[in-house]
Amino acid sequence: MMTHDEILEHWIPYRLQAIETLQFAWALVNETSDVRDLKVLINGKPRLRGNVATIANPMIEVGFIHARALLEFLGLCAIKGQLAQIKRRVSGDIAIENFSTSRGPLPMVHPDHALAAYPGSKAEAEAALVSIFELANKVLAHITDSSFSQPWTDQHLDIACRGIPVLLHNHLYSKLGRNIPKAPEALPNGR
Repeated sequence: MMTHDEILEHWIPYRLQAIETLQFAWALVNETSDVRDLKVLINGKPRLRGNVATIANPMIEVGFIHARALLEFLGLCAIKGQLAQIKRRVSGDIAIENFSTSRGPLPMVHPDHALAAYPGSKAEAEAALVSIFELANKVLAHITDSSFSQPWTDQHLDIACRGIPVLLHNHLYSKLGRNIPKAPEALPNGR
């Protein structure tokens, strides 16, 4: 079983790093519509050949899954195109309410509190966070017709990816008197 310190020091920073990698890969893919060859070298030896999508697509997809997992950790979900609060947890889930201060367990983040952190319009913030759920669920976790509550843009992705670390800082780390650490080079057990 993971300790709270392992979650705070390794797993959450690891997931945040996946979101940063998503942003990098998204920008890389969108630099041009040209197909660009790729060769990955390890210690000077070619290990992988393909095009930019060979590495960018998995980075993007994993980033969406980690982003969704962090929002769910905070207690957020999307229902019918709107940001909502999770009604019940699945047995074995580790969530924000498993962490405590001297005042008691930390609460799930209410959607209004999540949206209040964004300096722009609340509708734009909500759409950005909902986009993470819909893209992760309808494009990656299931094979669907990809019908969304609205069209998603690069701006939605950018707002959500920049906002998730802020939400974790405001609702978890700062309440515990900590800063978000940098991601470890490797997770415990070499993962």
